[in-house]
Amino acid sequence: MHWVEVDGYPLPKLCGGHPALDFCNTWSGWDDVVRTPSGEPDPKREWIPTYDRLAVWARHASLLPADTVRRLRAEAADDPRSAAGVVRAAYRFRNALYRLLRDPADEAAFAEVARVAQSAVRATELVHGVRGGARRRLSDDAGPALPLHAVARAAEDLLSGEAWRSVRACPGLDCGWLFLDVRGRRRWCDMASCGNRAKVRAHAARQAATSE
Repeated sequence: MHWVEVDGYPLPKLCGGHPALDFCNTWSGWDDVVRTPSGEPDPKREWIPTYDRLAVWARHASLLPADTVRRLRAEAADDPRSAAGVVRAAYRFRNALYRLLRDPADEAAFAEVARVAQSAVRATELVHGVRGGARRRLSDDAGPALPLHAVARAAEDLLSGEAWRSVRACPGLDCGWLFLDVRGRRRWCDMASCGNRAKVRAHAARQAATSE
């Protein structure tokens, strides 16, 4: 099973090795996007169909604290239009981030990721550190955009270092989820799901071949 229950919602396992990758993995089946008769992507593949689910996922991924998420969920219930706008923006950012990680030369994807990341930078504030000094944190003034800004900061962290060079896509059937493969030994997003299904298919193929 590649999902866990969080606050009553099924959410994908955090198997990417980085929050930015786990965010990309909130869509199922990147390599084979099935569309409905209307031409829209199949909603059954969407793990964060609502703002409430997006906020819960941000806590699940340790991007936002529980008290902040509770407040955001309550505020979104009072302003569903603004919350829905954030969800649409999150989808655009996720698509651009995934494209960029699969193709670093994609300039249009980079421009979208950079735009949202810069917006997140403007939404940060300098606060006094617990042990002295100072640190940057997202300001509560960001309102419903806070989960998206948190993801954008995580993406900036990934892209500004060397870790992005070890990002791999799962070759599992109807998958394409991303993960870090620092040692160059990892093949599947999750051995218990994609890896196991591949083994089952390979075994079935061998059995069929020997029975012919």
